[in-house]
Amino acid sequence: SDVIAAVRGLRTRFARAGNAIQTRAGTEGVPFKTVHPHWIVGRSLCLYRSQDFANVPRNRRDAAVVHRLPVWSPFQRTGHHCVWSGSTAMVWFWDADVVDPRPTLLGLESDADLARVRTVPETVFYPRPEPHDGTGGFALQRCHEGFELQFWRSAVLVDSLWQADQPDPARIEWFLARRGLADTATASAQPASASIGEPWASPITPRAWLFANERNLVIAGLALAAVVAGFQEARHWRLHLATGAAEGELARIENELAPVLEARTELAALNRRLTRLAGLLDTPSQAYVMAEVDRALPDPGTEFRAWRYQRGELVVVLGARGLDTVAAVAALQGERLFTGVEPGQALQGGMEIRLRVAPAATRGGSG
Repeated sequence: SDVIAAVRGLRTRFARAGNAIQTRAGTEGVPFKTVHPHWIVGRSLCLYRSQDFANVPRNRRDAAVVHRLPVWSPFQRTGHHCVWSGSTAMVWFWDADVVDPRPTLLGLESDADLARVRTVPETVFYPRPEPHDGTGGFALQRCHEGFELQFWRSAVLVDSLWQADQPDPARIEWFLARRGLADTATASAQPASASIGEPWASPITPRAWLFANERNLVIAGLALAAVVAGFQEARHWRLHLATGAAEGELARIENELAPVLEARTELAALNRRLTRLAGLLDTPSQAYVMAEVDRALPDPGTEFRAWRYQRGELVVVLGARGLDTVAAVAALQGERLFTGVEPGQALQGGMEIRLRVAPAATRGGSG
């Protein structure tokens, strides 16, 4: 940690690049310097998702994030920034037609210099828990504009929500409950300072590391293959002798387990049918859900172009002149009736939003 602190101090000493932030209220320069110029996207302009890509090979995870963006984003053109913590991607994304870096605010001479500018979300300039210290739970971060509710687990930002005003305890409890999160230290939660510092370090990507170490990896791989081949040849004959006895024992165990596995399969099928029946009985009417969506939308001129409601999920296409996509999604996320609000594709006639209706036990009953 001392070495890292020394390196950061040295970088700060030679930092000369300007930085600026863009929020809903406008754009302005920020009074600190970094090694590279940054155009900071205010948290009020961002949407956030985290997802575990453990089942994706390391060298394809960045491509997997790009592939998922059209599913997550409601914008025609989407900019994004991804920070990895292990196999988990923490992704901020925004409307690329709205975010507009300006060279004059960054101390650059022309638009050609914008190629050196890094466009990043505001959150990465604020402190984050270290992976080794075991801290986490709920955090309230004051932003340049508004406040960000955060929930951390093992240095991963599991969930994040921005709002313009400081949240009260009831709002914080709802934020934690909407994804089944729990934290016992929220009653006295105070917002952290909005003092911007150095951005989070971005570790080298797997592809870049492989290119840098390609020759050494080939040599090490050939040596390892020779050792493994000799070892496997010696094991082959020993395992061959034990195979016959193992096959007989396996057949005996399979015969004994067959009735148990069959009964387990029947029980699992029965549980699934009971779960589906319980879900049907626990689902509110379409008219009630549509009325709640209409009430929550901030723009009274928003129209319902199309909708589909089935099995506790509502898919609706909204349309309005100058529709504020981020405001609509944020407003629906604030409703207790919905456990999940996912923006879909931006269509020519409007924007698709997918909403999952909360069970009655979670939303405290419904009409």
